[in-house]
Amino acid sequence: MAFTILHTRLVDRGTALPADSLRVTDGRIAAIGGPDIAQPDDILVDGSGTTLLPGLIDAHIHLAPGCTQLAATYGVTTQLDMFSMPEVIAGETARTGLFTSSIGATAPGGHPTIAFPPFPYVTGPEDAKQFVADRIAEGADHLKLIYDDGSGAMMNIPTLTRDTIRALADEAHAHGLTVVAHVSTAAGAVTVAECGVDVLAHAPSDLMTPQDVDAVKGMAVIATLDVVDMFNGPSGHLPLQDEPELMARMPARWRRVLDHQSRRWMPPQPPDGAAARANILALLRAGVRVLAGTDAPNPGLVFGASLHRELVHLVSAGLTPAEALVAATSAPAEVFKLTGRGRLVVGARADLLLVDGDPLADITATQRIRQTWVGGEVPADYADSTAELASIRFLGETTARIIKALKEQWLGFPSPEDVVREDGEVLGRVVPVTGGWLPTTVFGAALGPANDRDAAVAVVQQEGLESLTETWWARTDGPWQEAVLMEAQPERVRLRWKDPLLEQPPSGRWYDLIDIDLSRTQPS
Repeated sequence: MAFTILHTRLVDRGTALPADSLRVTDGRIAAIGGPDIAQPDDILVDGSGTTLLPGLIDAHIHLAPGCTQLAATYGVTTQLDMFSMPEVIAGETARTGLFTSSIGATAPGGHPTIAFPPFPYVTGPEDAKQFVADRIAEGADHLKLIYDDGSGAMMNIPTLTRDTIRALADEAHAHGLTVVAHVSTAAGAVTVAECGVDVLAHAPSDLMTPQDVDAVKGMAVIATLDVVDMFNGPSGHLPLQDEPELMARMPARWRRVLDHQSRRWMPPQPPDGAAARANILALLRAGVRVLAGTDAPNPGLVFGASLHRELVHLVSAGLTPAEALVAATSAPAEVFKLTGRGRLVVGARADLLLVDGDPLADITATQRIRQTWVGGEVPADYADSTAELASIRFLGETTARIIKALKEQWLGFPSPEDVVREDGEVLGRVVPVTGGWLPTTVFGAALGPANDRDAAVAVVQQEGLESLTETWWARTDGPWQEAVLMEAQPERVRLRWKDPLLEQPPSGRWYDLIDIDLSRTQPS
């Protein structure tokens, strides 16, 4: 398909080009210039009032099925995976926009063991050669290693030794791989810099001294400032939920995921990210390449959507909008040697993001998406696809595994509890949230506001089964409507709509909970 985008602002490497039109053929940028570059058979796209950007690059994600497809709907056309299992990577068929480390190098029992099924560890320098060879055989494009003893979070966990880090970096470099290190502290950043690592996976969470900044000058850093979006903001919602342009493109299942995550237990004083923001600005001013990354799909973070929030955080840290755009386009492409990506130049891949407004003046303009292209093609629909269903289920399985491990390692870790009648029948659950304990039905719908644990248990005992006989308000993707619950299970419900004009089986229909919203009272 050949097409030409006319009368738009073209931004490359954070700078507006003198041209105002761009032509695409065979998935590549064929010409940049004035309207006269259009050919007779081209599809013409009127870009009046818009800005055309290279497809954005998220330099830090963890793979989930279908993530490339979801990210593309937000104009994020390239993602760098920083630790995933080979079987998950193999299932992601849209690999043209995905570059991976495969399994990251960590010590036995080290971070992030609890998030993954069993995987190979690195016990010492002697393991480096085989570990790197195995990752290359799995299709790794770069190497990820973890140097984190937990001290940044007042924990004590095993981590790699300096000699091991140096051996891993040397072996990876011998094969032409860029080496990325997870660290959480300024001291950790200095250590991995001394060991030859190329990229920091996160900005350190404690304030770096001028000496620390000087020690890492030869590196790049993936900011991941948006990790603060894992926690509710002043509105009581996750920050992503308060971005109307981004939420308007959010598939219904992911909106439900965010809603559930916004009600999970959170520490009373979540991190504010101030030190990380200060570090990023200091590093940039010292000449360190800053890259945009999200760490999706941690709670509150969604593939594609969260990179637009990361841009906002970068500007809040003191970067200009132009510098933030570079961090999400040409900078990661250059650091990770992604030829033909992150630029608006003839011959580059036609990974494109067309937005209303001028993000060089207002970075939030990137959220006003008019159209995206991946290799010159409009991305396939993600909502209601098999890829979406697979990603939501994968996310649920991963979350359950992490919660189980946390409960085993830290006695008293707040987690949902069943409320059981004397005869063994489960009446409902009480779920720890920021404001206390939330009483819920067996299928997770709230029975009332959060309270202390005993009061929440009493509500479940009194209303857990009784509520099932009431009229509920429900919706799938349309408006809220009244319904009667015919049967309820932990992961699904069978309900019958009360509207007599709706066609439905006499006994109602089963709905998975990821496909329906339920409320005891009519939502406003």
